[in-house]
This record gives sequence, structure tokens and C-alpha cells, in this order.
Amino acid sequence: MRTWHEVRNATPWTSGLLPGDLVDLPHAAAARRLVDSAHTHGWWGARLDLGEAHDTPSFFAACARDLRLPGYFGRNWDALWDCLTDDTLLPTERRRLVAVDRWRRFAERAPGDWTAARNLLREAADYWHETDSPLVVLVRL
Repeated sequence: MRTWHEVRNATPWTSGLLPGDLVDLPHAAAARRLVDSAHTHGWWGARLDLGEAHDTPSFFAACARDLRLPGYFGRNWDALWDCLTDDTLLPTERRRLVAVDRWRRFAERAPGDWTAARNLLREAADYWHETDSPLVVLVRL
């Protein structure tokens, strides 16, 4: 069975931030169901679908589309970091969830970039962890 893992701690559901009945969703729940449940609990949520990502440009295109990044997003690692840590771009009035789904093709074709993406997402989650509007990033394994 596939499970969801939080990139910040690399273990399932360890943030202590997720609502109890969100945690109780089956670990293999579809990303959309996970994000819908987060919305129900007042979270901002997005499914980052990497099913069509096979290289760095297509990864950044998926980020721009699914995370609803602004048109001026520079489609590079520094620009993604800036967007994920800018409190004017991500909603700050509540907690945030990004569910990364269908990433294996990207990881196989661009393993170095997949590692960079995971590290950047982990660092962004760490950046927001001690705030009133943390970012939780889950990767479906």
C-alpha cells in the first residue's frame, strides 16, 4: 500500500499540525481527497501533480500551475524558494498543505532535480514550521 510521508520529518504524519480526522484518512488516500479534507478543515491546500514532469522545465511548469504561482515566477530554484517563503504569495491566514503526487517519472528522468525539489520543499516547510501558518508537504510514496 502506498503511504504519504511528510518531507520535513521523513516519517508519516509527524508534524503534529494535521487535524485528527485528516490524519485518519487512509494513508493511500488520493491526493485530491487529502486536499479536499484539508480545505474542509480551513487549510489552504494544493495537489502538486508531477505526472507530466520529466525534466526541470516541466517540473517548474507543474509548480506554477498547481501552486498557482504568479505570472512573474522565474521558473528556477531561487524563484521557487522565493514563492514558497513569501507570505504575500502563499495564503497566511491559515495552515497550508501541498500533496506531491505522481513524481516517480520525474525522479527517474531527473534524479538530481528530484532531490533538489525534495530538499527545497523540506526547507520551505522548515521555514514556516514555527509560524501560525505552517506549510506541510506530503509526498506519496
